Amino acid sequence: MLKTSKRVATFYMSIVILFTLYITVALIHFFTKDSTTKETIVGINPVVETTATMNYQESIEAIIEDKQKETVIQEKREGISRDMTQTVREQKPREKTQESVQIQTNIAPKDKKEDITKEEIETKEIKQTTEKIENSILTEYKGFLTVGKIEIPQTGVDIPILNQVTVEGMNNAPCLLYGTGELNQNGNNLIVGHNFRNGTIFSNNKNLRLGDKIYITTLDGNRLEYTIYNKFITTAEDVSYIKRDTNNRPEITLSCCTDDDEYRIIILARLQIAEIMGQ
Repeated sequence: MLKTSKRVATFYMSIVILFTLYITVALIHFFTKDSTTKETIVGINPVVETTATMNYQESIEAIIEDKQKETVIQEKREGISRDMTQTVREQKPREKTQESVQIQTNIAPKDKKEDITKEEIETKEIKQTTEKIENSILTEYKGFLTVGKIEIPQTGVDIPILNQVTVEGMNNAPCLLYGTGELNQNGNNLIVGHNFRNGTIFSNNKNLRLGDKIYITTLDGNRLEYTIYNKFITTAEDVSYIKRDTNNRPEITLSCCTDDDEYRIIILARLQIAEIMGQ
């Protein structure tokens, strides 16, 4: 009986010891886990804090960098604005200067106009002198003396006028048959020429019309324009057109044979009124 009681007591004691050990281990484990957790938390916090700090610094640096960029952009804008303002300021005086020049040009004194007029007059005189030199012709043509030149644009005539009528001379050029002896003078000057059927000298006078122009140039280059005002055909015996009254004005008469040599084609032309009044 006694042995049984000891065994029961030993059993319960073992249970108590085991329970106590379990409680002790549990407590130890609990406190050890809390400490490890704290250590882990303490170990993690610096990392988290360091990362947060780095992120914050990077953010600050980014903000500063953006601010610096904005400052640079603003300075550039201000620089461009200053340059534009300076350019406008520089251009305004130029524009004023140009306006002043324009005003001065518009209010140019009359002396400038007079100078231009003088230059124009001098240029005109030089041109006239040059034309006279260019229009001047040789005093001889194919061995014959000349008194000037005749031009008839409508028939293509541009040939010297011989100073007298000869058979050989008539075969080469028109000749002065009657007149003052000098062309472009008051009175009638009769110029005769052959009607060659090959289209030379006065062969195309039959095609001339009233109003057509004839130009007579003297040896000194004086070139005057005559206008045809009459044209008719007459007999070889008719000489009324030779010594005719021109009312003391320069006129010319052209005479040539018809194609059949039986009649005469007569052309009468007078100097332009403006040129007459200028003499």
